[in-house]
Amino acid sequence: AVTLVVLFHLWPHRFTGGYVGVDAFFVISGYLITSHLLREVDATGRLNLLAFYARRARRLLPASFAVLLSCLATAVVLLPVELRAANAKEILASAFYVQNFYLATKAVTYSASNDVASSVQHFWSLSAEEQFYLVWPGLIIASLFVARRWVRRRTTTTIGVSLVALTAVSFGFSVWFTDTNPSAAYFVTPTRAWEFGMGALVVLAQRRWSVASGVRFGLRWAGLVGLVVAGLTFTQSTAFPGYAAALPCLATAAVIVAEDTGTRDPLSRLVGARPTQWLGNISYSVYLVHWPLIVFTPYVLGGTLTWTSKLGVIAITLLLADLSKRYIEDAARHVPALVRSPRRALVAALAGMLVIGAGVGGSLADVQHQEDQIAVAIARGAPAPCYGAAALATRLGCPHAVTADAASPVVKADAPWSDFPGCHVVPGTPLTVRCRWGSGKPAKTVALIGDSHAEHWRIAVATIARKRNWELIEMYLGGCAANYAPTVGFEGRPQAPERCLNWSHRVSAHLQEFHPSLVLTTAFVRATQWAPATAGPQGFLDIWRDWQKFATVEVLADVPGTGGKNGPQCLAIHAGDPLACATDRATALPDDALDQAVRLSARSAHPVRFVDLSRYFCDRATCYAVVGSVPVYFDNDHLTRRFVVTLAPYLEAALS
Repeated sequence: AVTLVVLFHLWPHRFTGGYVGVDAFFVISGYLITSHLLREVDATGRLNLLAFYARRARRLLPASFAVLLSCLATAVVLLPVELRAANAKEILASAFYVQNFYLATKAVTYSASNDVASSVQHFWSLSAEEQFYLVWPGLIIASLFVARRWVRRRTTTTIGVSLVALTAVSFGFSVWFTDTNPSAAYFVTPTRAWEFGMGALVVLAQRRWSVASGVRFGLRWAGLVGLVVAGLTFTQSTAFPGYAAALPCLATAAVIVAEDTGTRDPLSRLVGARPTQWLGNISYSVYLVHWPLIVFTPYVLGGTLTWTSKLGVIAITLLLADLSKRYIEDAARHVPALVRSPRRALVAALAGMLVIGAGVGGSLADVQHQEDQIAVAIARGAPAPCYGAAALATRLGCPHAVTADAASPVVKADAPWSDFPGCHVVPGTPLTVRCRWGSGKPAKTVALIGDSHAEHWRIAVATIARKRNWELIEMYLGGCAANYAPTVGFEGRPQAPERCLNWSHRVSAHLQEFHPSLVLTTAFVRATQWAPATAGPQGFLDIWRDWQKFATVEVLADVPGTGGKNGPQCLAIHAGDPLACATDRATALPDDALDQAVRLSARSAHPVRFVDLSRYFCDRATCYAVVGSVPVYFDNDHLTRRFVVTLAPYLEAALS
């Protein structure tokens, strides 16, 4: 299980489904913990919850707290300021075991969909596990009470009924929520509880039935094959957990049920080998340690991970995991004072959480101080003609126009969707913002329509609108191009076709009520999938024709792509060498559905106007991550507010 996860994190395009190792963990954990709990019930007739949670704390928290504190300290040294803030918040969520719900809330926010993964993102699974174990012992106690009062002391049967009900409800919810909200469904505990429940059901089944030796042999091999098949064939686009998670979970349960299949089975020699047993023994520490090493190593090496450095990460992971097992996990678990007093163990756990919380608070305060200083510098701006877009626009030959490092790191103030004074949300409309400055009748009404790639132009369009006494109408929906073709996927993730289609029709209906004389639109078309695949250009043409009945339509070319690189992260890893984060023009500006739709429109009786500002990002061969000492990208594909401000004069000149 841990091998699948590590290989997936190091080679995600080769071991595309390795994330199912986490599901194997969940089944194993459900099996082991339920075994422990039922043995205690058999021996004493009751459950000591205080002792149970104290054992969990002694077993899990020392190593996890050591990793969290190490990540907090390492981030201060290696990460750029804004990434450090996000990392600190996730460390706090991990320390209090709510990381999975924190990530779920981010997953449903489109603007956070391409955030850089933090050094503790993998703690989501540990959070889900601990949340389940807040509930499961209580259900066993309730089942014991019911068995003694009403079911003639049939304890196992009563616990089994409770467990089957919990597992069935969780599985049904998992299937439904994975279909309706796949990003959040991946993280939340209710969609995963059935996986722990499956492991627990194995315990109850083994108490009633035994499996013939010949069947055990087949189960073991079938389980192993099932895990490997899932690890190699599932991908990021697999709807997960949902139905798909049943394969790795059933496979894991099959291996557990098979037990020992004897010396004739080649697998017995494999699982009994000392390296395999050793890896299993340190698997928890391997899981804790490997991901922070993957995240931090590129900053240390000043470049992306290669095969050699990935093998180095594996070697260091195994070394640190072995040391952690010996000197942190085992040492803390057997501290006499904590073993004798469950209450003391839990107080120590709470103290550890508070120490991490204090460290996070200090880190965030330092980040805020730096951001405030940078924000002041941003507000001051820099003299033309070689600052930002002007460096490529001017013919003065700005020295180091694209080779000078960014004047300052990307910070929260660079978020392109930040609020702009004078704007307010219009109720009863499809995510509409209305902006008005000055008094009297506006010179004209201008509408900015599209997904977040329209939204990141807000500051430039609003600057022009305030200067020229325009009223500005903004209509956005993340991940949705304004288009009459059904959108079935975005950034490789499936999407309900009616979501964007319904929004687009509502936009057209409401847009007429504002009487705009100019509609400005664009979209992140390279990440959008339509059905059929070729429907995108015609869908654009159809919606533009509707708008042209009451307004002039101008189409902004989509911004150059980054080749998958995250701007701030890349600039931090390649500090002093921003050209390492540049992208060749052919990759950054491929022919896309927006370009094709504009060409179709050009052959019509009423063509739209096309505004292409790519010359301020690129020269004839290359598109840059830093222009005129200003970082261009806020994340993988959105522009920084700072760079958009420098584009405003050129956008104004290009608009009719």
